[in-house]
Amino acid sequence: MTLSRRPAERRRIVALVVLSCLSLGSLAGLVGGLVSCVPKEEAVQARPLSTAEAQRLADMRVTNYRDERAGVSAVWGDGDSQVRVAGWVDWKRALTYVRVGGPGAGDQRGLLQAVPGMVANRPATAQEAAAEAEAPRPSDATKPAPPVAEPPAAPPADGWQLRTWTPTGQKATPLDTFLSLMFVIASTRSDRADLLARTEARWMGQDRIGGTTVDVLLGPAVPPQPLPTASPTPTAKSKATATPAERATASPSTATPTPTRTAPPTALNELGGAMRYWLDSGSKLRRFEALLPGNMSARVDLDHAERPELTAVAAFGGRTIAPRKPTKTEAALLAKMRQRNFERGGAKFSVDVPTIPLAYLRGTGWLDWSSTVAYLAVHDVRKPTDVAYMRADPNGVALQTKTGKRIEEPPVPAPDSGWTFQAWTERSDARGGLDIDLLLGEALAVAAPTKDSASFFVEHASFLRKDEIDGVAVTVFEIAKPAELGNVGRGQARMRYWVDKSGAVLRLEARTRAGTFGQLNLVDGTVPTLPTGPLGS
Repeated sequence: MTLSRRPAERRRIVALVVLSCLSLGSLAGLVGGLVSCVPKEEAVQARPLSTAEAQRLADMRVTNYRDERAGVSAVWGDGDSQVRVAGWVDWKRALTYVRVGGPGAGDQRGLLQAVPGMVANRPATAQEAAAEAEAPRPSDATKPAPPVAEPPAAPPADGWQLRTWTPTGQKATPLDTFLSLMFVIASTRSDRADLLARTEARWMGQDRIGGTTVDVLLGPAVPPQPLPTASPTPTAKSKATATPAERATASPSTATPTPTRTAPPTALNELGGAMRYWLDSGSKLRRFEALLPGNMSARVDLDHAERPELTAVAAFGGRTIAPRKPTKTEAALLAKMRQRNFERGGAKFSVDVPTIPLAYLRGTGWLDWSSTVAYLAVHDVRKPTDVAYMRADPNGVALQTKTGKRIEEPPVPAPDSGWTFQAWTERSDARGGLDIDLLLGEALAVAAPTKDSASFFVEHASFLRKDEIDGVAVTVFEIAKPAELGNVGRGQARMRYWVDKSGAVLRLEARTRAGTFGQLNLVDGTVPTLPTGPLGS
């Protein structure tokens, strides 16, 4: 059984799987030249790393990853330019959740969550900003401002704005560079101690943090990597000795390219820049310092004892999942899911599809399962007066655009003319099908007049977590598509299904091509007569 009827499903899933498999280690490629060259006030007793110190520095990132989570307190800038951050990081999930404040926070003030490459911020309300502004400050502008409060454990459900991050280059911001550093300091494996020992890394002295003696090490933001080993190339025959067939099929050149360098870089400015690391005897990172864009010195303290589980905003996947094989009871619930939806007849629905930086689509409409048709009005949140009416059925999508005013729901009855029709197979680009199409196609397909086989879901579905929508308890499942079976692990499938105790789907959730999550929420209610005949050509 398949829950999607779109012909481009396999291509769409494979494209997303590639995009969604970003590991913490792969962030290193994003941070060339990440921090300015060397933090201030180098200690006079600096010396090269000992073998043991190089090994501890090499184990630092994997130690962070194994610790999974830590509390974060950061500050950069002075006086009225000072920015202060408090919250947590989850290295295993690749998620940071903080509150940004301080006199220099500006329009960055408020709550913030980040995953590699993407930032969600919820600007502080006027009341919250005023309360922080009224907090007493030291008369000496060089002394720290009062620390900001940690964010609420459960992030607010609304008010979040999404954007891509800019941690490097001419448009790099201190905040985004800080966020990228929070991910770079963790990895799934140890770094090469021998390569670190050959760099400009130095032992700078000792310090004490929270009663623990730590070593202060100057090291690279991005650890050195061994040069790739060239694969042996067969010796090419000369044209004089080659056969005609060999000459006809020979590559233009079979010589191995000469490597541009013979050893990994050792200069810190070639390894993302210099950072100071406060490491304890167990390779646990307690503090680090770096120079952010604008030559701002940042100090970041990590509390490894404060390790709460983080709840992501909806666009980043929500609460933590614990994927496992469904029980027999859960498989039986999924087996009646499509029949239960068919019995509902239809529903009103809303869609929220953050495909930043291309668009952030939101829309509202109705779904009629008896006619297998969905009808909605959708807009980009950045252009709310540019609206598209969409009518989706098993054959494809009919479109009509309107401009000039906000339209929350499509008109009923639907306009008779002005439609353009596209088959599902035509609605794709070089990266595969469109994210909103995935949700609409799945919404059409998740209803049938008869029950499905529970044994199918035992093999293809995964339990993810318990959750709730507007106070209604649901179980969140994923169901792997054919292209995903054997290619992704549990918890990594593209589609998620939020199912209540009766088997009704209350939410469909999809991983977007941007690495975020899009949602289609279903609410029982009266469904008007929707357009079912041919629209457009």
